[in-house]
Amino acid sequence: MCPLPLASVLSTLPLITSPATPPHSKARASGAVTPASASTTPGPHGFERMSLPSGFTVPNGIAVDDQGTLYVGSVADGRVLRRVAGGDWTEFFPGSEQVFSVTSLRLDAPRNLLWGTSPDAMGLLRPQGVAGGRGARVFALDARSGALLKVIPLPAGALGNDLAVAPDGGLYVTDSHRAAVLYLRPGSEAWETWVMDPRFSARGPGMSAVGPAGIALAPDGSTLIINTFGPGRLFVIRPGARGQGPSVREVSLPRRLENPDGMRFAPDGRLLLVEGATQSGDGRLVRIDVLGKSRGAKVLEVLASGMESPVNLTVSDEGTVWVTEARLRDRILRGPEAALPQVFWVASLPLPR
Repeated sequence: MCPLPLASVLSTLPLITSPATPPHSKARASGAVTPASASTTPGPHGFERMSLPSGFTVPNGIAVDDQGTLYVGSVADGRVLRRVAGGDWTEFFPGSEQVFSVTSLRLDAPRNLLWGTSPDAMGLLRPQGVAGGRGARVFALDARSGALLKVIPLPAGALGNDLAVAPDGGLYVTDSHRAAVLYLRPGSEAWETWVMDPRFSARGPGMSAVGPAGIALAPDGSTLIINTFGPGRLFVIRPGARGQGPSVREVSLPRRLENPDGMRFAPDGRLLLVEGATQSGDGRLVRIDVLGKSRGAKVLEVLASGMESPVNLTVSDEGTVWVTEARLRDRILRGPEAALPQVFWVASLPLPR
């Protein structure tokens, strides 16, 4: 699936939910995860790192529930781990032919669903790379059992990167190829283009062609924030008046963000985002009062640096931030000849006031 020009596929398509695969029917015997201790070690700049089980590679999607249970998904094979607060890692979902990658995980607690995005993105991880041939889709797991309940394909040519869950259960998904945000109404299986804007577009080889990436829903339940991975821009999207489309405003920043990716709002209403920092290698967790009333460029408050390809994050109600470090910089810069690291982890830190 190659990056498509914006004029290619602009209409939404009616979709049929794929039959769900039983949750453990596709487990890989060679890569199965048995319960593994979640030991922690200090990171280089004040945060801690919690080790992931051997054989679990390229973490990305991450979510936490109100009891402190963590869920982490793999870009490499679609597996999802779970860790009850204070416990060990166990395999929650083994991946399948339908769910082969996890770039986002978001919990819909009222409906007991764990939603995720599954694009065939590993092909991008080389200097001149493009995404693979399998169509992108979103999926839903039972948040208690891990059973695969839904698989919903995205429109042809779309690359679903990250998602946000609305209070009513609707889904917003960033489309990194078509400079758009897609929307799925509660109970529907037909995607709509919520907003498309030429300012979201990205050009260039490999990861520089990735447009809309991270997405976060503001505390008001209707305002969206998105970023663009390659260009490093940040936008506020607000619903329009009845009969009108959403409005889009670019956030003024003191500098371009360096490969921004996952985002979430903290309990105090400020935005948290990670910068993957492909060129500098200095991955960062940044806080921005993006909806504040101050004029001029927004302050970028760096809460942590020295992270290795941070790609996504979640934040607990009491203010602990969890960040997945994908450790993919060498693979992005050098291509497949750069071996994946043997060890992966999740970083954590308490939010400063």
